[in-house]
Amino acid sequence: MARDQGRRPTPRSRAKRPGPSRQSSPARTTRGSAPSAPRQRIKASSPGGRASAPRARASKGAAPKLAVPKTAASKAASPKTAASKAASPKAASPKAAAVLSGAASSAGALASGLAARLGKGRGAAASPREQRARHQRGQVLRLVAIAGAGVLALGLVALIALFVLRDAPVFEITSVEVEPTQHVTVDDVSSLVQVPAGSTLLNVDTAALEESIKREPWVGSVSFERVFPNTLRITITEQEPDMLVVMSSGSVGWYLGTAGTWIEPVRIEAAEGQSTDDAALALAQSEGCLLVTDVPATVDPEAGSPATDEVLDAIAQFREGFSSDFSAQIVRFSAPSADSVSCTLESGVEVSLGSPTDIAEKEAIVSGYLEQNQGSLVSINVRVVSSPAYRVIDSENAQQGDGVTTGTEQVDEGAEGESAQQGDGGSSAE
Repeated sequence: MARDQGRRPTPRSRAKRPGPSRQSSPARTTRGSAPSAPRQRIKASSPGGRASAPRARASKGAAPKLAVPKTAASKAASPKTAASKAASPKAASPKAAAVLSGAASSAGALASGLAARLGKGRGAAASPREQRARHQRGQVLRLVAIAGAGVLALGLVALIALFVLRDAPVFEITSVEVEPTQHVTVDDVSSLVQVPAGSTLLNVDTAALEESIKREPWVGSVSFERVFPNTLRITITEQEPDMLVVMSSGSVGWYLGTAGTWIEPVRIEAAEGQSTDDAALALAQSEGCLLVTDVPATVDPEAGSPATDEVLDAIAQFREGFSSDFSAQIVRFSAPSADSVSCTLESGVEVSLGSPTDIAEKEAIVSGYLEQNQGSLVSINVRVVSSPAYRVIDSENAQQGDGVTTGTEQVDEGAEGESAQQGDGGSSAE
């Protein structure tokens, strides 16, 4: 008990022990730059308490209300916040102050870097190249919009002008110009074209005029040109004749156009010493078309009407199935029926084709015979491709034909003789 009493400090020694007082605190005298002003504000907001702790809480609570950037760097750099943290009893230790200062600096640097990256990612400052590209795109879009608006405006103006002027007497048609063709004269067109009185270049019905002109079978197409102020110009393109079809009588033929419609009849007139077939061939060649003879009486042409006869359809199938080189050698078709079609080549060789089947194979057989017997063949029969036949000229007086008839007497296909040979489909017999 005596030992404990000796160690217990006396009241005098306790009063004399050195220690920081509230008035002489280093944190109040050295850390605070203006001690009086903060004390007055703190007292006004939280009277009757300790000055240090309420001051720190007040400064932390008032920070969001200040007009400063809401970043960690700004809060770390705020003098008031630093002073409040320094005035706290926990910040009185130098080691704690150093730790807080380093953490504040790191937070400020991190916040600054993050803000910079966010600003760059949002495209706050685009590169000059991107700015130029955006500007150019904007200019192009503006030009396109202006051009579209201009075209639309011009179209509206033209439409309004057409509506207003289409019946104007100043454009009334007073003359019609037509260029004649080989088979269509100006008189033919004049009899077909009837322009209604009062028609103008802007309201004339050209479709009706074209339909009227095409009643002439030789007319293939019609075009119109408006020559202001008062002239309508008409241009006619003729339909090309594709075939000259000679009827069974042999004295009358009909032109069949490339459009598959009958054009007009023509009389076959043979000269002295000339056969009807030769006269018909000469006429067809002058028109640049193919000759078709021996058609049956069922073929009844009418000008302007389509040709729908089966014999003509069979000929069309052969022409489509043959190659262009072989078709160029054909000068005449004979078609007494659809199953008995034959053709005559430029060399005078007559080929019996039969019905329009196995066309490519029939052509191959004929071409093989022609290559192996040049200048000596009279006829070739490929009606049945499995058993073709051909005939050769065995007379020294034989002459070259003219494409329709040969210079020597031809033998019937079914006759037997030394000149008749059975083929093997690709080579001639000895």
